[in-house]
Amino acid sequence: MPEVRFVLLSGLTQVPAISTSEVIVPPGDSSPSDSPHGSRRFEIEGRDLGYPTQFRDGSSVGGLFAVKSRIANELIADSGFRVAEIAPGRAILALTGVQYTDTDCGAYQESAQAFFVRKVGQAHIPYWSTWSDILRGRIASFTWKLQVNTTLSRDCGIQMWGFPKTLDEIEFEHSDGRAEFRLRMQGQEALRYSVPAHGTQTPAPVASPVYSIFEGAPHLSTLTQRYRDTGYHPGGGQLELGSHPLSEQLRTLGLPRRPLLASWNGHLAFSMSAPAKL
Repeated sequence: MPEVRFVLLSGLTQVPAISTSEVIVPPGDSSPSDSPHGSRRFEIEGRDLGYPTQFRDGSSVGGLFAVKSRIANELIADSGFRVAEIAPGRAILALTGVQYTDTDCGAYQESAQAFFVRKVGQAHIPYWSTWSDILRGRIASFTWKLQVNTTLSRDCGIQMWGFPKTLDEIEFEHSDGRAEFRLRMQGQEALRYSVPAHGTQTPAPVASPVYSIFEGAPHLSTLTQRYRDTGYHPGGGQLELGSHPLSEQLRTLGLPRRPLLASWNGHLAFSMSAPAKL
C-alpha cells in the first residue's frame, strides 16, 4: 500500500500525501521545467541566487484545519483561485511554522497560512476529488499569508516567486517534547501553535505543485521535499489566537479549533523550481 504522510507545499503548507518522486502538474497547467524564468539570476543583499533554490536543513510544525469555505473564498477573491471543498461549506487551511537553519536565502523562520485551491472553472468531482487529490499530492496550495523574520528571505520570496511575504516577529521553540511557534505582527500577538515534537519516520521524497501570483499573473512552481524524524498527530496541535487583525480573520474562518492532523518534521530539505505561467 502507498505510504500516506505529510508533505510540505511551497515550503509552507503541510498535507497528507501518497509518497511519489514525480513532479505532479494539475491538468491543463504548464510544467515548471518549461519555465522561461529557469535561467534568471537575482542579486539580493549581495547574494547571487537562481533556480532551483536550495533549502538544505530545518525543522517544521504543521496543521490542517477545517474552515468555512465561503469566508476562505472571500479572503482570496483577487487571486483567480477558489478553495477546494472537502465537504459542503468546508475547506482546508494549512498552518505551518518553519525554522530554516541552512538555505540559499539564509537562516530564518517562517509562518504561513495557505489554502488548497483549484483554478476557477477547473473541472472536478466535488468533495471526493479533493480528498483524493490531497492523498495523492495532486492538489496545489495557494499561500494567503506568509511571514518571515529576515529581509533576505522576504525579498527572495517576493522577487523569485511572488509569495506575499511580510517581515514580522517569529519565535520558534523546541523543548520538553513539544515545538511551538509564536507570531507577532505590528507589535501584537497574532497566533501561537504547538505540536508534539517527536517522530521517527523517514518518508520518501515527494514533489508538489505550488501556485503564486508572480509578476502580476498566476504561476506554478514545484517544491521537491525530503524529511526525516517525522511524526503525525491526529488532533494533536494546539492553536491560540491573539488580538492582531490576522487573528480576527482566522476567527471568521471558525478558528481556533483542533487541527484534523498535526505534524512535526525534525529535519527537512527542499528544492524550489522556477515559476511557470499558468
